Amino acid sequence: MDAKTTIRRPAFMIACAAGAGILLLGYGVMCLAIGAGVDNAMKKALEKFPGNGTEALITVARSADFPLKARNRAIWALGQLGDVRALAPLESLWTGKPCDHAVAVCQYELRKAIRQCRGGVNITRWAWKPVVL
Repeated sequence: MDAKTTIRRPAFMIACAAGAGILLLGYGVMCLAIGAGVDNAMKKALEKFPGNGTEALITVARSADFPLKARNRAIWALGQLGDVRALAPLESLWTGKPCDHAVAVCQYELRKAIRQCRGGVNITRWAWKPVVL
């Protein structure tokens, strides 16, 4: 082992540890941002429909009285929550047609939300999901 190898190995280990730390920090920030987004969507839904957060989001998602942007946000939040109670209401919105964001809820986001409500993997939910909805 020469002097260059001796110096490079600790530097490489430090770089790997720093990289892993940055990845973990980024993951944590992402978890918090997603949680804040879900919380925000739920609070807005609860302003209109007091009571249970999931049920309020379901009502917003299904209501033609709300702009598509608000409905899509509610669908996203329901998918992040992964609550099985949202499965049937979300499936009722599914057309299977290509997305047309000018006239209907986003079918891509709806498909993801349905998958999450069926028990799909969500690698961030554990970090922010409320204990009681």
